[in-house]
Amino acid sequence: MQVCLVNFTTCRNSVADRIRIALLAVIAILYPAATDGADSPDAFKGHAEYVYLITFSGDGRLMATASGDDTAIIWDTARRSPLHVLPHQSAVYAAIISPDGTMAATAEGDGNISLWNTRSGVRITQVREQTTAVYCLAFSADGKSLASVGGSPDGTGTFFRVWNTGDFTLLSDFAGHERQIYWVAFAPNGRLIATASSDKTVRVWDRTSGESTVLRGHSSDVYRCSFSPDGKRLASASQDGTVRVWNLETGEARVVFRARGKEPVYAAAFSPDGHWLAAAGDDHSLRIWRTTDWRLQQELSVSRHALYAVAWAPDQRVIVVAGEEGNVHLIAPNLTRHPPNRQQ
Repeated sequence: MQVCLVNFTTCRNSVADRIRIALLAVIAILYPAATDGADSPDAFKGHAEYVYLITFSGDGRLMATASGDDTAIIWDTARRSPLHVLPHQSAVYAAIISPDGTMAATAEGDGNISLWNTRSGVRITQVREQTTAVYCLAFSADGKSLASVGGSPDGTGTFFRVWNTGDFTLLSDFAGHERQIYWVAFAPNGRLIATASSDKTVRVWDRTSGESTVLRGHSSDVYRCSFSPDGKRLASASQDGTVRVWNLETGEARVVFRARGKEPVYAAAFSPDGHWLAAAGDDHSLRIWRTTDWRLQQELSVSRHALYAVAWAPDQRVIVVAGEEGNVHLIAPNLTRHPPNRQQ
């Protein structure tokens, strides 16, 4: 990230001038100027096109990224370098790491799902889901189940399935969304699963009964959803330019953010401790809210391009964001003012 410099030699030595200089220096550090990411030292560089999704292993040692350049990359986070570049036949929309870090799963625009050994980078198996794109994957907390979602822009071929990761047999096949599904996430308790769709809804599914609760309020496609660590809330990001946080007990939503020009918000994610919510989108910015009072804690212009993915490192010391330009940016969030423990 670029840091703006202040020309001290042109300033007078009055107290007011010294205060202004100090304030400008603080602003330059906390709100760095936008860059195109090409020369940023705080970036993982390896993809040639859009990055759609970022995930970490549970211990934070590995990171997976999915890209429109027909590759997924497993990164060594300590070295900030690719450990394995995983080749595919079409755009890769999802790349995730199993909870124990031994396996990665990837999903393609041509309908294929692959499982990979993260140590060797060798493909374990590949399954042809169907002819429509697979947009997202999610492992259950125990790693024994894998959820997949997708569909086509015309609304045909919409699917939501859960697989056994051991032998890749189908466990469940859910129906309800009217158009393609962009996102799927398991609740921390493993019993509920949330999906986000271009039919303008979020659904929360009971994995056992197959029944779902429909969350309505967005006026356009919903791209992402994220459970809070306690499983009581769900954040959603939408083409309509809003980030909403849903109370899963009441079904009511709070609009945390509304873009002035209705620029789409493509990603939202709760921090591992649940005290923070991060979101990014078409306006090139990363925003972080404190979840106790929903005050905006930090806003950073990260790139000159749209941001499609955001993820917290397990230790919360770093947030990574990526998007149209292909670089993965590392942000050290300003979270020094810890919120109280109570939850609203």
